[in-house]
Amino acid sequence: MTITAADRSEFAANPQQIPFEEWWRVWHFVTAFDARDAGPHQIWLAVANRQRTWHVSSPRYHFEYCATDNAATCSFRVPLTVRAISAATDIARTSTPTTLSLADEGSFMVSCDDAMAVFDIPTCQPVDWVSHEPAGCTAEVPAKRLADVLDVARTPPAGVDFSGYGPPLWCVIGDGKITFHSDWSLYGHGRSTVSVAARTTGEAAFHSSVSIVARALRDFTTFDDDDAVIEFLVDSPNGHGCRVIGPDWMLACPFLDPVGIEFGTPMRRELSFADIDFVRDGERAVEFVLDGARVRAHVHGGSRPICRLSTTIARSVDYSEFLIGELNEWNKSHAGMKFWWENNKVVAVVDLPCEHIGDLVGEAGRLAAAAVKLSPATSAL
Repeated sequence: MTITAADRSEFAANPQQIPFEEWWRVWHFVTAFDARDAGPHQIWLAVANRQRTWHVSSPRYHFEYCATDNAATCSFRVPLTVRAISAATDIARTSTPTTLSLADEGSFMVSCDDAMAVFDIPTCQPVDWVSHEPAGCTAEVPAKRLADVLDVARTPPAGVDFSGYGPPLWCVIGDGKITFHSDWSLYGHGRSTVSVAARTTGEAAFHSSVSIVARALRDFTTFDDDDAVIEFLVDSPNGHGCRVIGPDWMLACPFLDPVGIEFGTPMRRELSFADIDFVRDGERAVEFVLDGARVRAHVHGGSRPICRLSTTIARSVDYSEFLIGELNEWNKSHAGMKFWWENNKVVAVVDLPCEHIGDLVGEAGRLAAAAVKLSPATSAL
């Protein structure tokens, strides 16, 4: 998103007088989400209908905080930065609003009394995955009880060693409750389920960034009011994701592919550590060239998650009993490797358990070496 000529004109004519409390809350939000200017985050302010709506977005979430201002009768959008929000919070005074205004064609200014700071207007990538369609499933739950339950759901087994975010959670809504399932079996521990009563309509089961919802509840919600309620609005299965609505904020989290998140991420990390260039094919698969062979790595879930490494040894090979006999011999002589014929191609495969994903590069190299060695003989069959 870049600031348009119309937005620039409205912004120039309508500087925003923003109180300290609002700046402080926005700074609290970007800090809690660990938003950074040198990263995937996008921040902008939208003014319309006597409201200022602050947006913080990344591939994993989209957050909106709404502040009412009856004097804000204009309508415009302007991209901002974390450092500008930090500066505004630092120079703000509780007794005097801090002004956000257009400094010139390409920069904006924050000023309060005798202090001011000017920054270039950044560019933002448009956010296109947040859905505001009617929800296929809803739930209302007391904020404090939901926070308590999410703390339990996200707590890993004591002493477990893991990297990243750990296994994704299933969120299941329906039958008067919200339930969260986690499975730590891959880390040597079992599954856990925790639920809380809720007022629900419809049913839904999905993976989403529940840890971000937990963070929003703990950091942005005051539990002094026992009647505080959090609302879930879940898209249909073919939709974008789940919206979680608090007192003056909305957090949208896209549906996640749990297999891709849990196993695809370390798969790509192993290749990056080995300086192997790869082409990404969604969350679960990549393709790369190693030692002259084109290898595809694809993670699969189930009771025994695997990363399947495959390569084509030869093409345009006709089926014959002699070919099948040769493939059977190769299967016997290559431990942990499988060979077969399909669609006039001879394919070689290694199924690597995801718990041993650290062996990915070595196993891919072994597969590539076998493919290069056997390719001439296979093509002659």
